[in-house]
Amino acid sequence: MSNRPVLPPRRQRGIVLMVVMIMLVMITLLAVMTLGTATTEQKIAATSNFQNMGFQGAESAIDDAINRSLVSNSQSSLATFSAALTSTAPITLTLNLGSTPVTATSQTSYLGNAAAITGYSLGGQSQFAAYNFLIQGTGTVNGVNLSAVTAQGVYRIAPTAGTNN
Repeated sequence: MSNRPVLPPRRQRGIVLMVVMIMLVMITLLAVMTLGTATTEQKIAATSNFQNMGFQGAESAIDDAINRSLVSNSQSSLATFSAALTSTAPITLTLNLGSTPVTATSQTSYLGNAAAITGYSLGGQSQFAAYNFLIQGTGTVNGVNLSAVTAQGVYRIAPTAGTNN
């Protein structure tokens, strides 16, 4: 056996340490960017969900206004369309959606009537008219600055105001 002493390398520059430090910084930056992207995607998904909830609330408010127009209810002694015929301001109704964080309201406005109803078998007679209404539904998500508004036109065929039918 030889007893040669182990000599340290003469010119160590620490290049391995520098490469490892650069790789560590790059991996850290990549991890931070990934977390930021995930957080942004989560916010986008939540906003999309809130928009859908607001839209569904607005649609429910319109459906409620149409259904209330057919039957009188406890909130109004007159049906929605009948009340809109005699009012200069829109008839506003609020729909209770239970435990959801959405407030749904509708506004029903009378737009006028058309005496000649095309495509209706009694349209040539002046005893009936098409009464036109605009219902605007608004769904507002509570706690979030977000609301959706939809509108729907509706008409009802009924005897004209001067007939005794």
